[in-house]
Amino acid sequence: MLTRPKYFFIYALLSTVTLAGVGGCRKDVETFRPYSPTLDAIQLLLKQVANSSTKTTFTLNAVTEDKVLVTPNGVRVFLTDPDNLFEDADANPVPCSTCQTLKVEVTEALDKSDIIAYAVPTTTLDGDLLESGGMVNIIVTCDGKALRLQPDRQLKIQIPADNPVNDMLVFNGIMENDSLLGWQNADQPVFQAEWQNPNMILVEGYEILSQQLGWINADRFLNEPTTSFCVDLPDNFNPENTKAYLVIKNIRSVAVLDYNLDEKTFCFPNAPKGYPVKVVTVSQTNNGDYWLGNFETEVGSDATVAIAPKQVTEQQMLDFLKSL
Repeated sequence: MLTRPKYFFIYALLSTVTLAGVGGCRKDVETFRPYSPTLDAIQLLLKQVANSSTKTTFTLNAVTEDKVLVTPNGVRVFLTDPDNLFEDADANPVPCSTCQTLKVEVTEALDKSDIIAYAVPTTTLDGDLLESGGMVNIIVTCDGKALRLQPDRQLKIQIPADNPVNDMLVFNGIMENDSLLGWQNADQPVFQAEWQNPNMILVEGYEILSQQLGWINADRFLNEPTTSFCVDLPDNFNPENTKAYLVIKNIRSVAVLDYNLDEKTFCFPNAPKGYPVKVVTVSQTNNGDYWLGNFETEVGSDATVAIAPKQVTEQQMLDFLKSL
């Protein structure tokens, strides 16, 4: 008696199911599939969240005297004794008076939407959450050549802030391949300061004496009990097409929720207990559609919250993120 292998029947069954699916396909049903490379597309979208005023480039010629550079948002950068301020990558002094084109690029992250846009969450290299008083990224070039501060020099920076506090510290951004790994404590105090703006109005804020260029942050530790906080999304939202954030309300603090492969949730291990937070998820489907998750809660002990993202337009996504 002729017998067919059992695989024949499995194949026949699968073929029948497939054909039935094709024949009965409804046009109003969409299948959600990862869109590759969605994370790159999402990052490009997030860069649009930052206001154009957060980036300022000052182009100077043969600087011989002290200068104060002021951005549209009121951040002030002091070039003091400019001929003895910078050096090149080989530790050769570079007097500013010898630079035909001295460029000072200042990028600011002064609110939570900027922090997300520039991918500079307020967490240390050890994953501790910080509260930021404001951060800047400063890049200096002389005729196209990158400069750094001389070892014994400091760059004075003033950042406007409402109700500045007195326990901020200087943190430097540690970068790898142009991505922030985390913030490192420079063990330097940040000072409260007052100054007059060009309209002679008194401004309050922070004064930093930085020993490095690059990303510089005025921060303090929250010093609160912490707990794990996780977000459970539908299965089709995953680290290939989703970025998730824990946005602390009432303070300038944002953490990235990393994907837990075992639990299939997005988590942050050091969330401050009892703090009101907003959970934000940004996703993109295979056809380029955007999905926004937005949920407000309070951090409890080892909490996991479930969120069902909703489809939004690109403009709706941008408007929401800019409002954070």
